[in-house]
Amino acid sequence: MWNFLFAAVDLFNVAPFVRASTGTGTGTGGDSNTNTNGDTYKMYDPSLVEHRHCVVARKGRFFAFDFVTESGDPMGVDSLEWNLEKCVQMADDADANDNANANAHSKKMELGWLTSSDRDSWADAREEMLRVGGVETQEALTLLESGALLLCLDEEEPFSKKQCADVFWTGDLTSGGNRWFDKSIQLFCTKNGKAGLQGEHSMMDGMPMIAFADYITEQSYASAQKKTNERDHVNEHVNASQSQSEGGVQDIFAKSYPLLESGDSKVQSMIRKAKSDFHTLVSEHEQYVQSFQGYGSNFIKKAGYSPDAYAQMAIQLAVYRLHGKQVGTYEATQMRPFLHGRTETTRTVSKESSQFVKRMGQIANFNDDVAAIYEKKTLLQNAVNSHAKYIGNAGKGKGVDRHFFGMAMLADEKDKMPDLYSDPLFIRSKTWRVSTSHLTHKNIENWGFGEVVPNGLGIAYAVKSDCCIFNIAARKEHGWTEKFSHLLEEALLEMKVLHDASPTSKL
Repeated sequence: MWNFLFAAVDLFNVAPFVRASTGTGTGTGGDSNTNTNGDTYKMYDPSLVEHRHCVVARKGRFFAFDFVTESGDPMGVDSLEWNLEKCVQMADDADANDNANANAHSKKMELGWLTSSDRDSWADAREEMLRVGGVETQEALTLLESGALLLCLDEEEPFSKKQCADVFWTGDLTSGGNRWFDKSIQLFCTKNGKAGLQGEHSMMDGMPMIAFADYITEQSYASAQKKTNERDHVNEHVNASQSQSEGGVQDIFAKSYPLLESGDSKVQSMIRKAKSDFHTLVSEHEQYVQSFQGYGSNFIKKAGYSPDAYAQMAIQLAVYRLHGKQVGTYEATQMRPFLHGRTETTRTVSKESSQFVKRMGQIANFNDDVAAIYEKKTLLQNAVNSHAKYIGNAGKGKGVDRHFFGMAMLADEKDKMPDLYSDPLFIRSKTWRVSTSHLTHKNIENWGFGEVVPNGLGIAYAVKSDCCIFNIAARKEHGWTEKFSHLLEEALLEMKVLHDASPTSKL
């Protein structure tokens, strides 16, 4: 499945403008780029005049306009609104023209689908675009790839966390073509004002996503309008109409569409295949959201536990009851204090977590006697403490998995790998059937990612003050997501009973 993170951001108390038209941020930091010689990334200097633009996706078409002035200041709110409305109008007009004219060159030329393919297929499609599209298409791709922001305006009107997750993870079956998956970050806004962002994982981790979301949600429409008014007061000769005309809105691929459909072009057939493959892949997966409202970090901390480690033990208990055993479980641990640091692995399966889940058993029991409750509570405390210690060491560079990975990367193709790397137990131990990660932010309602092995689960979670949110993803054929959600809720309730029924509880 795609190696993407997505997040549903709560913007409803931030800005009416953002709700009406929010999009994705990336570009200047470097975007993924593919060609037949291999994947690369490109860096674009935002101080250069040719990199002052953002990109807007609407109905599978891509538009660009400058959103920073020549002096380096953001365009005024009125100007931004005008340009965004122009993008919507141009996309809607082109769509109406396509429907009225079956011979329109741009009809169904939804190039975004191509970026959803596997990397080799997309590389081939990009080469084909350049072959038949020539200089015009090269310039169009450069304009799109160098955009500082990619803003996707979607037609969907999702309401639930599950519905938002489907749209923000992949674009679902309706808006997958309104994406450019090479971009490091994409921001989304739906027709009814739900907003989210997606990070392509080779260039993006959870913490930068959180920092970006935090910055966005700290900005209000009122403060942006106030800054605009103050700047316009100082520069009275600059008005909205002048700002609006500065560069204008450009349909990025307008000149390329006729070329991409001419002669022996294979682009249309490549789009059809990419779209078909995308629909197959999306249809083979499912997500389920466990929005547990029983309690959150307030209770967990008062009970004397690390919220993250406590949530991990709930996941382990649910996994044990789903599969009848524990399986390789990965938790991403941040290594950001180190130069170029990204993540290390925290292994949740331990002697202590094994003792805890086995004592809890395959079936939930809410009527234990005092001795059993005390024993289970002690094992839970031991498991949580062990996990917290492991994650603390991993964050200090004392994990094992990146070390093993580094040694494997240093080996030459002619070198004989140590026997450890072919040991069945070692291979099993790093087959991550449960891939987990924790991000909690006050303005992120939900977030998630896919499984990393075909018979696995992808579990993203947030432990908020009074609730816990888990996004569960897996292949649909297994039928695991809803069942796991139930087992997870059951585990959280049963773990709380250990404290509510304990005679030594301070709560």
